[in-house]
Amino acid sequence: MLSTLRYFRHEYEEHILDKRCEAGVCLDLFKAKCINACPIGQDVPGYLSLVSEGRYEEAISLIYQTNPLPGICGRVCTHPCTAVCVRGQTDEPLNIAKIKRFAADMAKKKGFTVKVEKGGAKEEKVAVIGGGPGGLVAAYNLALMGYQPTIFEELPQLGGMLRYGIPAYRLPRDILDQEIDFILSTGVEVKTNTRVGREVAMEQLQKDYDAIFVAVGAHKSLPIRIPGEDLPSVRGGAEFLREIELGTAPDPGKKVAVIGGGNVAIDTARICRRMGAEVTIAYRRERKDMPAYEEEIADALAEGIELKELVAPKSISQVNGRLALELDECELKDFDRSGRRRPVPIEGCVISQEYDTIFSAIGQSPDLDFTVSLHTTGDTIIVDRHSLVTSIPGIFAGGDAVTGPARVVDAMAHGKRA
Repeated sequence: MLSTLRYFRHEYEEHILDKRCEAGVCLDLFKAKCINACPIGQDVPGYLSLVSEGRYEEAISLIYQTNPLPGICGRVCTHPCTAVCVRGQTDEPLNIAKIKRFAADMAKKKGFTVKVEKGGAKEEKVAVIGGGPGGLVAAYNLALMGYQPTIFEELPQLGGMLRYGIPAYRLPRDILDQEIDFILSTGVEVKTNTRVGREVAMEQLQKDYDAIFVAVGAHKSLPIRIPGEDLPSVRGGAEFLREIELGTAPDPGKKVAVIGGGNVAIDTARICRRMGAEVTIAYRRERKDMPAYEEEIADALAEGIELKELVAPKSISQVNGRLALELDECELKDFDRSGRRRPVPIEGCVISQEYDTIFSAIGQSPDLDFTVSLHTTGDTIIVDRHSLVTSIPGIFAGGDAVTGPARVVDAMAHGKRA
C-alpha cells in the first residue's frame, strides 16, 4: 500500500479529490465509460438517445450544459469517448463526435434557441488571458455563475489555436464564429489586440481583477536546433498557420519541406499543397508513430504529399538562392519515455534535397513572457493539478500554458474546472 501511494499518488488524489477514475474501472465513480472518458464529462448516452429519437432541440440543450462548443468538438475532437464505447465489444463503436456534429448542425439549420440558466450576479471580476478553447470555456462558465469575466486576446479575433492553428477546411469559420458569439452572449467582455505585458501589465490586472486565469495557447514553434535554421525561408509551421488566417503569409514557393509529424506539420503541408507547392514531410520515425490524426495523414497522402519516414534533419544551407536540406537516415532502437522507439542516425547515410521553403513543425510551446513571477517548468506553468492555482494566490492557469500542446477538449476541461 505504501509503495502504491508513493508511485501512484496522482491516482489516489484523482479518486479522492476529483471523484474520477481515469482508467474507468471503479464503477462507483461513473455512470458510463464514455462519460468517464470525456475530459469535460458530457452526458454522451443522454444526447445520443435524444438524437436517435429525433429530439434534436433537447439533445443540443443537453450538450450545451457541459459543452458550449459542440460544432467545433464535432469536427476536431479526438473523441476519447469512442475508444471506450461498449458497443465496440460486440460491433463497432458509435461515431460519437459525428453525432454531436450532426446535432449542432441541425440546431443551426433549424434555428434552435439554446437557453442556459445563469446564477445571481456577483461583484467579483475575473480576467481571462487567452481567447482559445480553454479561455472561452472558462469565461462561459464564469458568466453562467454570475461573475464578470473579461477575455484579453492578443490577436484580432477570438479562437486561439482553433482559429489560428486549425485551417478553415477542417474547422469552418462560420461554425467557430457562431459558437464564440453564443459564449459572448452570456455576458463575457472581450478586449482583442491586447497582449498582456504590452498593452496591459500583469500587475495592473492583479489590481483590477479579483482573479486571473491564464489560458494562452502553444503558438510558438520549437527550434530544430540544427545549423542553418536561422536562414531566410526557414519558418515555423505554427507561425505560418497563423499568417494564413491573418492573410499575411508569403508564397512558400514551388517546393516545400515540412519537418515533423504532428497535426501542425500535416496542416502546414496540406495548405502548401493547396497553394500549388510540391510538398514533402520529413519524419524521424515511422508513419504509425506520428502524433497527427491518422485520418489527416491519410488525406495528406491522398492529396499527393510525400512522406519520408525514418529521416532526421541534419543541416540546412543556402545553394543558388534555394535551401539545401540534409537528412540523416535513421533506424529505430530502444524505447524512449514516449513509449516509441528512439530514432538513431545511420552513420554515412545522408540524403540532400533543395527546397524553396522549409517549415519546422516538431512541436510548439506557449509564450509566457508576461508570467515572470509565476513558477514554471520548462515552457509551462506549475499549478496544483486539482485546483489549477499557480504559485501566486488568485492566479490560475490551464490548457497549453500548463500541459504544453494538447487536445482541444483538454483545454476545455481546464477552462471548465477553473
